[in-house]
Amino acid sequence: MDRFALYYPHIHVRDDDWLKYAALYWPKMARIRPPGYPLKDSPVARELHAARWLLDLEPPASAAAEVTGPFLQLLHEHGPALRDRFGLDRIETWGLPLAEAGFGNAGGSSAGWGEQPAEDGPTWLNPRFGYVHTSRIGEHLLASAVDQGLALTGPGRGGMWVAMHPRLATVYMLALAEQIAAENHLHPVTDQMLPHAAQSGWTFERLASVLLDGLAPADSVARPGPEEAFALLAFATVVPADLRNVPIEKILEVRAEFGPELDAFRQFTADQVQRLGAIEDVRDAGLYQEYLRTEVDREVRARLGELDDRMRGAGLETARALANVKSVALPPLAAVAADAVGIDPTLTVPAVIAGCVVGAPLQWRRRRREIAQESPVGYLFQLQRALGPDTLIDRLRRAWPR
Repeated sequence: MDRFALYYPHIHVRDDDWLKYAALYWPKMARIRPPGYPLKDSPVARELHAARWLLDLEPPASAAAEVTGPFLQLLHEHGPALRDRFGLDRIETWGLPLAEAGFGNAGGSSAGWGEQPAEDGPTWLNPRFGYVHTSRIGEHLLASAVDQGLALTGPGRGGMWVAMHPRLATVYMLALAEQIAAENHLHPVTDQMLPHAAQSGWTFERLASVLLDGLAPADSVARPGPEEAFALLAFATVVPADLRNVPIEKILEVRAEFGPELDAFRQFTADQVQRLGAIEDVRDAGLYQEYLRTEVDREVRARLGELDDRMRGAGLETARALANVKSVALPPLAAVAADAVGIDPTLTVPAVIAGCVVGAPLQWRRRRREIAQESPVGYLFQLQRALGPDTLIDRLRRAWPR
């Protein structure tokens, strides 16, 4: 069974283009939404939420309980060091503004995870804080953090919120997202540039290393996992770089129409990821990406080329040629087109071409669908047709003189 995705770290997805790409690939995507938290989704997210592709997942108490242990141990063994670096009484020494430090949210506000805790801006809010909803933190951990001067609580939209140093909020939410994903067979995904990934194994030792010792830059750079990175690079071979002008309704239509092809492509991607396990420990991000690009060129582009050859062999090349016809005075081409789609060759040339324009798409579509379903990259071929600037029939109709 294919895993659903788990969006983190925010409640609201910040990048609609990224969300459309995610909807083209993942079966569904969940997000961690505290009970009673009012949504302010974008129109794209609202459509996906209404279609039950974007799901709301309440923060499970079991996940918070599981990550509480390592954090409590950290507070117990390194409390003074944590207070020295992240204490609320040292907020003026926290350093750079959050946006410059890499924790700022989209839209310029630097309030931690970017979910505005309250609409009215109560006095306890500070733009330097990171915020986590209390439903996401175990009671014992919260009480200990407050006692040690590392956190404070206050009311906000959708309940009570915890304010703390943004780095503490970041690391805690990454650990929580990883635990929730593990408990529910989800795959963590994000549209944000974060200092760490949600699949890092948040043990006590790693927490201490990240929060107190610091990591080398190469260790602390978050990057997409092999599956999502491979899929996105594969999409880039056929899908327009800017999906801003592609309506979300079109995305949902493509998903509904080409479900079998999507399933085959996801299985193909999973098979590639198994082979790519050998490069997961490549530390240089640029080199890692080049490895993936090479694999996409070899495994995806080559198969798309083979698929295109098969399509041409099935008569698609004839259809493309017909799209450029400006005159009916081309008997050889018309005869070939007529033979390709089973039209009586005794018909007149104008009738043949008109018949091709009107009747050919159904047969072409049926045969093209059969061929696409036989290829692991057939879904990409269908995306290229569905999301490209023009469809074949559009070009045919424009080419035919009116």
